[in-house]
Amino acid sequence: MKVLYIANNIPSPRKNNNRIVMTIAEKLSQFCDISFAFPAAIVFPPFSFMKKYKPLMNMSTWVDGRFTVKPVHYLRLPGKKLSYLLMNAVHSERFINENDLPDLCHAHYIMPDGYIAFKIKKKYGVPYVVSVRSSDIKHLITLNNKGVIYQKFKTVLENADRIIVHNRPQQEFIARMGFDSIIIPHGIESSILNNIGIKTEHHVIISVVAILLRLKNTDWVIRAVKEYTGIKPVQLIIAGDGICREELQQMADNASNIHFRGFVTHEEVMELLEKSHIFAMPSSPETFGLAYLEAAAKRNAVICHRDEGVYGLFEDGKEMMFCSGYDEFRTILYELIENPDKTEELANSGYTRVKEYTWEHVQSRYMDVYHDVVQKR
Repeated sequence: MKVLYIANNIPSPRKNNNRIVMTIAEKLSQFCDISFAFPAAIVFPPFSFMKKYKPLMNMSTWVDGRFTVKPVHYLRLPGKKLSYLLMNAVHSERFINENDLPDLCHAHYIMPDGYIAFKIKKKYGVPYVVSVRSSDIKHLITLNNKGVIYQKFKTVLENADRIIVHNRPQQEFIARMGFDSIIIPHGIESSILNNIGIKTEHHVIISVVAILLRLKNTDWVIRAVKEYTGIKPVQLIIAGDGICREELQQMADNASNIHFRGFVTHEEVMELLEKSHIFAMPSSPETFGLAYLEAAAKRNAVICHRDEGVYGLFEDGKEMMFCSGYDEFRTILYELIENPDKTEELANSGYTRVKEYTWEHVQSRYMDVYHDVVQKR
């Protein structure tokens, strides 16, 4: 099966984006022949000189591991409300004429990826799957539902052969638009699943693994730890760096039980999660958050923000804890600090559930979708 991945948010020679789409491709390439098309925006001067658009200009083919990535050009206007107004002029026909016709396209965002897949389907009859991500939804929320750009988003969803979302809030949003979807979360390596028993550290260790941005709400964790007046000895370890680090360190005010590790390797993250009892990252908004799955795999009791990230994949109160604001977060954190039996029970239940989200399970669900779509063609 030849599958064309259309994905704009992947690492390129000019921009170091998230690798999750490349990871999905690597995992599925043992089952199908995957090629890449990168939607490369053409922006007219003077906007083409802006920092946001300059890396996209004059994009050429590049190689990422086993994959060759080829640009497919489209015209883009600056600003969200006009950005995809000229998508009808996308050069998808030229791209297909220069490359093999795939059996299936997988667009990893609604726009611009999905519109390119729609144009290929309209011209050549190639079915497509579209993934919906939080950035798509945030864009849709800003648009007039009778406007031209909103209708382009809707056209992509109406003509998709299958819609994939990554969590329950995304599925509910798409359902309100009138479309069915299937949840396929991101995966973790089965090798990190941890079969250790009770963690016997003398301190209750709380971990945070995050880029230190405001939306991660790391300040909630620091504030709650500083306000804690119980008898349990608590240590907070924060792994990660970012623009808010200095501000957060000032907030911690050199507290002896709050430690900033800065940037750490993935191996060091695993070592931290191995030792910690509670993983706290009440991030909002949160697209998905693989760190939640990795923390659960290392038998941490996990606290997340309600209606974000992995919400809906884990049972609230039994497999993970979800909060909607600082006061609720603090109450949950203190309950877990004071009640080690509750913490252990939550960690064990989360560990059992996270086994369903290893890459072996996730790649099987993707392939079921691909085969189903192609067979119905």
